[in-house]
Amino acid sequence: MDALVFGAGALLICMSAAVRLCYVRKRRKLVTHHVARRARAVAFSTGFVFACLAIPEVADVVDPFITINEVSHLLSCGTAVIFWTSLQVMIVDWTYSREHVRTGVTVRISAACGVLLAMVWEFHLIDTAHVEVTTEYAHNDGVAAFLLTYLGFTAVAGLEICVCSIVLAAAARRQQRVAATGLSIAAAGGLCGIAYAISRGGYVVVSRHWDAWPLALEQAVSPTLAALAPICVASGLTWATIGYRSARANPRSPATSGR
Repeated sequence: MDALVFGAGALLICMSAAVRLCYVRKRRKLVTHHVARRARAVAFSTGFVFACLAIPEVADVVDPFITINEVSHLLSCGTAVIFWTSLQVMIVDWTYSREHVRTGVTVRISAACGVLLAMVWEFHLIDTAHVEVTTEYAHNDGVAAFLLTYLGFTAVAGLEICVCSIVLAAAARRQQRVAATGLSIAAAGGLCGIAYAISRGGYVVVSRHWDAWPLALEQAVSPTLAALAPICVASGLTWATIGYRSARANPRSPATSGR
């Protein structure tokens, strides 16, 4: 099931990236918000890597190849952090005034670097020869710390993406309905990220103190939510791009200008 869901996510991200690349190449001289454009390219790239590494068969190949136990989990979570950070940078470039963009971008990249360094250190402390970096070993202090660090960042970033996308969709609803629909789908992706963090993080916390819900249920729900997040974001942004192209006669629209 995981292979099917994440495989579909990787394919859809590739298709979304192709649509976006075609659009940028045709209108590269007119495209504004260059920071957002580059951030989206990074988001699509890391989202694709995240989806691939989350496929169990791919992870089984990566770990022996790099000769580090569970390294696929570290790489998968790390690329997910970069994915969410890139989306945050994109939103900042869209919504902040020009004089505040650099500060907003710096804050988010600095926060992401701190989270990545913490995750690497926490992974280093885990005895990966005897435990896996999954909720099945949530009783292990190192595994719990690693997962909660990653999931905490995911929840915060997903919340920002969700709220800002909703605001942009509301602003575009009257004049750019197609773009507004795409932004609403992207907001749903942020909501899936929040739900994923709550689902998996909640299991980690509860299982360490009380009797949690069945592990099989968590292992079925959480991966689906994790895959839906980049799927919704990629498809939503692509739909918004199509909406912008269809309304290019009005490039000053408040929600789609230069996107």
